[in-house]
Amino acid sequence: MSLVMRELSLFLKDVKRKINLSAEANANRTDPVYVRVDEKRINENYKRIIPASLSMVFVEICGTLYNLTNRIDSVFLYLYIGCFAVLLVTTIVTLCLIEKTLRAGTVNLRVQKRVTGFFWIVCTVSLISCSFFEAVDTGTLFQYLIYLISFTLWPTFKPNFAVPYYLVAFTAQLGYMVYAYTPFISIIFMFGMTVFCVVGNYIKFAAYMDKNLAIEKLELLAEYDTLTRLLNRRGMRKRSGLLMDYSARVHSPVTVAMVDVDFFKSYNDTYGHKAGDRCLQLVAGCIRQNFRRRTDLSCRYGGEEFLIVFVSQAQKEAADSLLHLQKDIERMGLHAGDTSLSPYVTVSIGAVCTTVNLDDDIGTYIQKADENLYRAKQEGRNRICLNGEFYRRTPEG
Repeated sequence: MSLVMRELSLFLKDVKRKINLSAEANANRTDPVYVRVDEKRINENYKRIIPASLSMVFVEICGTLYNLTNRIDSVFLYLYIGCFAVLLVTTIVTLCLIEKTLRAGTVNLRVQKRVTGFFWIVCTVSLISCSFFEAVDTGTLFQYLIYLISFTLWPTFKPNFAVPYYLVAFTAQLGYMVYAYTPFISIIFMFGMTVFCVVGNYIKFAAYMDKNLAIEKLELLAEYDTLTRLLNRRGMRKRSGLLMDYSARVHSPVTVAMVDVDFFKSYNDTYGHKAGDRCLQLVAGCIRQNFRRRTDLSCRYGGEEFLIVFVSQAQKEAADSLLHLQKDIERMGLHAGDTSLSPYVTVSIGAVCTTVNLDDDIGTYIQKADENLYRAKQEGRNRICLNGEFYRRTPEG
């Protein structure tokens, strides 16, 4: 008995932990990680309402057949069949819409929310109508329980989305059962099952958010550099493929730029490694500020080297963007180390701007950008070598 109580205690503690984590996640809904996980949940619900809808339709088919064969004289028979017909038609329309959008390959988040909300309305109206006939005619709870379980078992809904459904369902069913003089024990059973489904939905939602937030955060840790909060090589490799595919499809040139902090070893030797880390963080901040479009990627490639990949319209536009980055970095006013190049920290940039094909590997362009970076350093640093041409800011720029 003690073992059973211990396991029960551990289970309840785990449930409490998941609820606390879920509440903590809900409190920070602007967190990009939370937003991505929630969008994933909505996308999965878009598919999970298929078995939920089919299970409800199957129950209503069985109920209709039963009424046709055993309750020909029922006062509610034709109304019941009418409600079933409406449920069947709306379910078929919903499934056809899901099929059409899934075939298209991409499903807009707004469409997903709209279909999920429509599913909520269909479930609520169907439950109210069908359960009314069942409660008044037979005094049973079969359809009520099937609807509640289907709503809870398949999709993963937020509590603020699901609780109104349970409240409407319980209130309507309670009214029917009181009207039909249902035994009090059946009402107690109905209340217990409703509470069980509400708690089950919350635990399911909390467990989903707990698991997927942890996975998403681990993936982010694996893809980002902890010092600069830019992508690392793994993250860049994973995301640059999508950017290259996009650029190839829209026929826009891609610029791959390698950025190197000039005389960084001298800066470290003069001010120490802690100041060197701070310098890298500030340079990374400038890169992030200058390249913040959804089609811009930036990563810490290694040591004091950074890699930037962005879509540009032409070579001149790419050169202007990189010159602006150079200006912002020098204007930070970080005193340089033992060097006569500039009183402030500067960067050298090697870049390549070119159109790409779907089967191109970004590694080829990184190598060319690195070669251009070497040439920029040979020419005296604090300049850009883009497609073999050199660019340097004027003192006024």
